[in-house]
Amino acid sequence: MSLEQATHQQPRLSERLREGILPFWDRHLEHPFVVALGDGTLPQANFEFYIRQDALFLDELTKTFGYAATKSSDRDEMEQFGRLLLNTIQVELSLHQQYGKRFGLTPAEMAATRMAPTNYAYTRHLLFIAATGTLPELLTAILPCAWIYANVGNHFTSQNLPLVPNHPYADWLATYASPDFDAVGIWLRERLDAHALHISSNEEARLHDIFLTSTRYEWLFWEMAWKQEAWPD
Repeated sequence: MSLEQATHQQPRLSERLREGILPFWDRHLEHPFVVALGDGTLPQANFEFYIRQDALFLDELTKTFGYAATKSSDRDEMEQFGRLLLNTIQVELSLHQQYGKRFGLTPAEMAATRMAPTNYAYTRHLLFIAATGTLPELLTAILPCAWIYANVGNHFTSQNLPLVPNHPYADWLATYASPDFDAVGIWLRERLDAHALHISSNEEARLHDIFLTSTRYEWLFWEMAWKQEAWPD
């Protein structure tokens, strides 16, 4: 058996990254914010805090797709990064603005929200990797966001949720359980696996560290909204 054949028989890199932290990965579905979001019992104050912070997060995430396009020489790949940039602005931010209207918030008021400490730290992590890292490193840094959100959305909708009439967060669940959103994470995984076919063991260890860091920040983002985190005075 050739080395290349042996490589094809082992899990792809994206799966190895997830399997390496699987117990922590699965705990996302048990976070009290996520559980309450899924069953519709999450207090509006917590969800409003989350929506305002997530809108700020998406402003920064959008920039990472611009960086990604500069790190690729594949025209189709560059075009897809451009589409992801536009889609993040047009689709996901539109969802946030809809909830903002429901809460009586104008786009200007949402934009004037101060970033919470965890949000600031997470976005600085992503932007640092985007600016200084390789394309596989950038893909690894942003992958947990897309993958975890699709996992959360599909987890609840697969259980025939919402269970309560007029579920207050049904639109959120539907957005992240949609095949279109799931396709984003699938594409990111495919590109990461393709770009990382011949990386060294040291490079793979670096990607594991980046993946774990982003996954930890995703957990902390739920925690931030659950506790309505604030900067110390």
